[in-house]
Amino acid sequence: MDKKKFLKSSCEYYRNSNSLIVKVGCELEFFLLGANNSQVDEFIAELQNKDWQVERERGASQIEIKTDFTADLEALCIELEEKKKFVRNLATEKKLIASFAAQPFLDDCGSALQFNISLHNSDDENIFLTDEKILQNSIDSLLNFTNQMMIFLAPKKEDYLRFSREINQKLFQKGKFTAPINLSFGNDNRTCAIRIKKTKTGKRLEYRVASADADPWLCISAIILALTQKSPNKFTPIFGNSFEEKFLLKEIIQSLEEAEKEFQKEENFIQKFFSR
Repeated sequence: MDKKKFLKSSCEYYRNSNSLIVKVGCELEFFLLGANNSQVDEFIAELQNKDWQVERERGASQIEIKTDFTADLEALCIELEEKKKFVRNLATEKKLIASFAAQPFLDDCGSALQFNISLHNSDDENIFLTDEKILQNSIDSLLNFTNQMMIFLAPKKEDYLRFSREINQKLFQKGKFTAPINLSFGNDNRTCAIRIKKTKTGKRLEYRVASADADPWLCISAIILALTQKSPNKFTPIFGNSFEEKFLLKEIIQSLEEAEKEFQKEENFIQKFFSR
């Protein structure tokens, strides 16, 4: 299936099964390789002059681009592709490299494509603020289907370094941002796969699994499909460091080979939808 058709079909399936509106905003991280601090600052300033939402991230020479929340998911995917292309070309002009690799350094932060998700009614009211049941169901569905859609969220063999327990424990000890390593959620907890973030204007699920080099069309399509399904598993919030083994959490798949096997399982709803 063509990835643009996949997104369109997924959105149609969602609309036919749910009266709520999905809004998504993204945070895309990358490293500016070969740049010193002043060059990173200049690069950020140049992007900000284009009215982009850009800031430094916790990694050395790491930058984050944010997008607005939108219900136009096709436009969001196009925006992400165009911004990636512009960043790469701008870096090349400056004789630098913009790397969207998931884990380019073993001793520094990984780079993610985070999806900030909220559900709204026809009056554009954020349902996550008022309906805890819908919020919990959305969390359960996303976590339950995460391993089934890892082939989209982490499409390259090297992406799976980002989910290494050893690497992330060392990053945590150094005060660096970490990637999730298990199926977990928590309130404003950056060690979890889903971070619930409440602001003055709303509440969102920050889905932190996808690697920066993942295809937004495929990821968002799979996320939309996951939100249509009821999960047989119920997850409880994690308080503290989700890496601690006392929580007995199920791990995120650790290799591309495992992801491919999981995707091909007969009971995988997303695979069935993608293949039809």
